[in-house]
Amino acid sequence: MPLVKPPLPPRPSSSVDQQEKHFPTFALCPRSNFTIGETDWFRITTPQPFQNVDICSTCYNTSFRDTPYAKCITKAPSKPTNVATRCDLSDRWNRVAYLWLCCQRSPDLTLLGSTASMSRDQEGVCPNLNLQDASVEVQKQGKPTETRTWYCLSDPANGSLIEDLTVCSDCVARLYHIFPCLNRIFQPVANGQKLPATCDLLTARDIGTRGEEYINQIIETALETLETRTRDMRSLAKYVKKWAPIPICAKAQHAPHGTPSYTFPQSIPNFAACQECYTKHALPLLESDAPPIVLKEMKPSMSPTGFICDLYSPRLLQYFKDACASYNLDTYKQRLLTREAKMQEYNLKLEQMKLQHQQFQRQMRIYKTQQQMEQSSATIRSMQWSTSAYYAPPVDFSRVNAAMNKSHEAMMQAETVEGNMKMLRKEWADLWE
Repeated sequence: MPLVKPPLPPRPSSSVDQQEKHFPTFALCPRSNFTIGETDWFRITTPQPFQNVDICSTCYNTSFRDTPYAKCITKAPSKPTNVATRCDLSDRWNRVAYLWLCCQRSPDLTLLGSTASMSRDQEGVCPNLNLQDASVEVQKQGKPTETRTWYCLSDPANGSLIEDLTVCSDCVARLYHIFPCLNRIFQPVANGQKLPATCDLLTARDIGTRGEEYINQIIETALETLETRTRDMRSLAKYVKKWAPIPICAKAQHAPHGTPSYTFPQSIPNFAACQECYTKHALPLLESDAPPIVLKEMKPSMSPTGFICDLYSPRLLQYFKDACASYNLDTYKQRLLTREAKMQEYNLKLEQMKLQHQQFQRQMRIYKTQQQMEQSSATIRSMQWSTSAYYAPPVDFSRVNAAMNKSHEAMMQAETVEGNMKMLRKEWADLWE
């Protein structure tokens, strides 16, 4: 007779094990650049401490405080006043690590801490994430060109490299660290030769744009790989081959000459949709079983002066959907013209306010300098009288006070104009953009 064993007691599970899979919320980090003087920093301390990983209070309150992972974090000791610190959760790859461990319902934040503690690649930080670089591309969250080793996805259909998406070695190393099941999905370009290119995977703060979409596809591939125990790269490769050649929408910025676009040549010749927005919003309608009649006029175009995309915002997209539903391009054209007139008025007012703000700031600096000069002059006169045998008259600070008052007045005027600019931008965003 076989031995009948008593049932094992239920295994205690942590609150992290019991939670449902969720996607964390991320704040617009206020300390993405190095700063000094801040005292409200947090660190990962459980189950192992990561002393060099710093999280600001804003990111802690938004992403960790009301989650089971809050128990893994404690407030950090105060830092020396001369030590500059930046929030590690402002880094894009650290956010990807946290997103992935939430997807996996990991019991702690070890993956986040180890990702944030990784040493940089021997070729240096990703060009897009190099916050010490003062180039225009980096400051505008762009993609500067750099000569180094580059990597591309391998096409499972024929083994060739998908060269429309190049990724730097620094980003590849972090991706492999976060998703070990996807190791070696990237191959070096030109047998590892150093070539000029851009890193197309992530930019510093490209929230809601192409980089996040690539990461979402990578996460889906990793999840499927873990679930099926088979790595199938076809879906990711198909997505990259479709989207990597398409320029990212410039949104409210002016797209340069030579950027492909789509327009209604007869009905609305001034209309322009970028290739990305056309592919996202118009092409699915055209390929549907009942394509809107108005879209049959839509044709590729190349503006000689460039353009601003007419589908980049939710409001513009709703105008477009209304036109497709009503088959009325005349009304659509009128709405676009009204908005364009308002945009020209908005840009003119904003430019005038910027000039006023610069003028008042310049006046403030001039009067501040004048105040310092008058104060120094008054101090010198006072010192000269102190060495004299005669009675010293009261020091005259009237010129100092006059310059100080003018500097303060210019500062107040600059602050008023700055407030008006904020209200103007809000009005445009709420009513027209």
